[in-house]
Amino acid sequence: MKRLAGAATAVLAFTPIVFAIAARAFGSPIAFEMSTLATVGALALSMGSAATTNRVRSLSLVLSGFLVLFCAVISDNRHAALLPLVWMLGCVWHLIANHWERLDLAMPDSVQRTWSLRPGILLVTMLVLTAGAYSVKDRLTSSGRLAIGVMPTSGGSEWSDPAARSGLGTGDAAVAAKDHAESFGAVDSDMFLESTEPTLFDMFNDMIGEPKKTKNKWERAQALGNENFIPSHQRTAKSEQGGGTFSTERTRPKKHLHSKDANEASVVQWDGPTGIRLAMHRYDTFDGREWSQSSNRKNMSLNRVDINNRTWFFDPLGRAALSRAPEDSSVGLLKIIRLDSPRLPVPMMTAGVHIKQIDRQDFFGITRDGCFFMPGREKVPPLTVVHAASVNLTEDAIRAGLKERVRPEPLPAGIAELSDRIVGDQTVTFDKLQSIINHLRTEFTFEREGDQAASSLAEFLQSRHGGDHLFATTAALLARQIGLSSRLVTGFYVRPDAFDITAGHASVLPRDVHVWAEVQLQDGRWFEIEPTPGFRQPHYKPSWILLARRFTAASWHIIVGGTLALACVYLTRCFWIDWLLAVAWSQARWLRPHRRLRLAIRIIETRARLAGQRRPIGKSQRAWLEQLTRADATLASAARQFSDDADALFFGAGIEPCKRDTTALVDLLRVRTITALTKEATS
Repeated sequence: MKRLAGAATAVLAFTPIVFAIAARAFGSPIAFEMSTLATVGALALSMGSAATTNRVRSLSLVLSGFLVLFCAVISDNRHAALLPLVWMLGCVWHLIANHWERLDLAMPDSVQRTWSLRPGILLVTMLVLTAGAYSVKDRLTSSGRLAIGVMPTSGGSEWSDPAARSGLGTGDAAVAAKDHAESFGAVDSDMFLESTEPTLFDMFNDMIGEPKKTKNKWERAQALGNENFIPSHQRTAKSEQGGGTFSTERTRPKKHLHSKDANEASVVQWDGPTGIRLAMHRYDTFDGREWSQSSNRKNMSLNRVDINNRTWFFDPLGRAALSRAPEDSSVGLLKIIRLDSPRLPVPMMTAGVHIKQIDRQDFFGITRDGCFFMPGREKVPPLTVVHAASVNLTEDAIRAGLKERVRPEPLPAGIAELSDRIVGDQTVTFDKLQSIINHLRTEFTFEREGDQAASSLAEFLQSRHGGDHLFATTAALLARQIGLSSRLVTGFYVRPDAFDITAGHASVLPRDVHVWAEVQLQDGRWFEIEPTPGFRQPHYKPSWILLARRFTAASWHIIVGGTLALACVYLTRCFWIDWLLAVAWSQARWLRPHRRLRLAIRIIETRARLAGQRRPIGKSQRAWLEQLTRADATLASAARQFSDDADALFFGAGIEPCKRDTTALVDLLRVRTITALTKEATS
C-alpha cells in the first residue's frame, strides 16, 4: 500500500502535463500558463500528501501560498481577496494546533482544553486581516496602459489563437480572433461597411414566418385586387418591422429566405451567465394584432464615467440604480459577429456599456424604447466587443416595488376571464404575477411550428398551442389586467447548453431569437418575466429573511413539532446519551485492552459531565474516582480495581490484566448512580 500510495502521489504531480498534451492532441488546447499553474498546484498537493519531514511540508505550504496569492492578484473578481484570507486563517489554525499540542504535552496540569480557544484566535485574526485589507483598499496604483496610437485587434486566447499572440496587429489578426469572445476585434473599419447579413426580424420571420397581410382601407374602398398593392405593402411591412412594430399574427415559414449558413454561424457571442435574455426591441402598445412603441425614452447624451482607467457610458436611470446597489451588479462580455443592426443586445437592466479604448460620447446612445445602440451606423461593426454592466434584482425589491395601477386601455376578449380564473382570491401582487407565469408555463404548450400552432392571439387562447410571441403577448396582457404596466421584448435567448468551455463563451445562433415580456416597478425600472415553457426563468434571489418567512409560512407545523421534539430531546438528554454510551460499551468487547480502557475512561467522564460532576483540572483519574465513589463501598472497590488495572496496563511492564471485573465500574457507574452519589455526598 505504501508503494501504491507513493506511485499515485508521483503521478499526481504530472497529471496536468498529461492533460495538456492530450488536449493539444485532440484539438482543445489549454493555455501554457494554466498548465504550469495546475502542475505547481498538483506538485504542492503531492508533496503535502507524501511528505515525511517538516521541511517538505513547509515547501508544500509555500507553493500553495504562491498559487493562492497569484490567483487573487490576477483575478478581476472583487471576491478574490477571500482566497488568501481563508488560506491565512488555515495557516493560523495550523500554528495554533501545533502550539496547543506542545503545551498539552508539556504542561497537562495547567492547560485547559476549551472549544473557544481556536475560534477566538481565528476571529481576532480574521478581524485584523479584514481591517488591513480595508486600510490598503483603493490605495494601490493600477497598471498603466500602453499608450500607442494603434487600433487594438486581438488580445485573448494566446494558446488557441496564433494571431492573438502579438496582442496588436492588423485586420488579419482581428478576423482570426473571432473564435473567442475575450479577443478584441477592430471597432470600425472600411472592410465592414457593406453587409448582406440578416436582421433580427429576418431571423424571426425565418423561424415563425411572415406576418399575415391585411388589406388597408384604401384597398377596400377602391375594390381593387390585392395583387396591385403587394409590392408597396411588402415594403411598408418591412419598414414597419424595422421601425418599431411587431405583429402577433404570423404564419409558418415556407423556406429560408437568406444565405445558406445563416442558421449555422453565430450572431453574437456571450461571455457571462447562460439561460438569460439579450434584449433588442421593446414595444409598449398593443392594438389587438400588432405591438408598437409609443413612449419616448430617447436620450442621446449618456453619462461618461471613468472606472479603473476604463471609459463607461451609463444610462442616467441605470446609473442611479447601480449607485444604490453596486454589490448587486454584474458585467458580461458581448462580441458582435453577424448582427445587422445598430442596437446592442444586452441583458435586463443594463446600466452602462464599455468598449476598449473608446471614449467618444457620440459612439453610444439610447433608443426611444430604452435600448443601447450606436447612432449614425447601419450596424455595429463585426468583432466589436462590448462590456455590459447590469443590475441584478432581488425578489425582495420586486415585491416591494410592484404596485397595481389603473388599466390604461381595454384588453382583448378572453383576457379578463382568464385572469380571474388564474388569480382567484390572491391579494399579493407578486403572487398574482407568479400565478399567471406558472399557469402559462404549465397549462399551455410551446409550439412554434405545426398544425396546432396558433397564428393569432384568439386562436392561442382557445387551442393553448403557439409560439413564444403569443406566450409573451398573453403574459403582458394578463399583467395589465391585474393593474401592472407591461411591454413586449424581442431579442435573443442564451441557451444553457450553448456555452463552449474551450472557447470560453456561448454562441447565440439565429434560431435563438426569442420573445418575452417585461413588467414595470414603481420606481420606473423594468424586470423581465418568462412565460414560455422550455426557457429558463430569470432568477431573482430572495433574501434570507424572505426565505425564512416563506419557510415559516409553509412549514409552521413542522417547525412547531420539531421545536417540541428538540425540547424533549434536550430534557431527556441524560437518559438517551447514557443509553447510547451503554450500547457503545457493549460493542467494545472486541477492542484491544488499551483501547477498551481508554474508551471506559471517556465513557465514565462523559457520564460525570452529564450529572454535573466534571473532573477538576489537574486532578488525576484515581483521586477523582475515589472521591466520587467514597459514599458506596461496592463502587469504591470497583473504582480502586479499575485504577490499579489501568496503572498496571499503561505504566507497568505491558502485562494485560486477566481479571474480568477490571472494567465493571463502567456498568456500575451510570448517570443516575453518579447523581445519587452526589446527593448523598452533599447531604
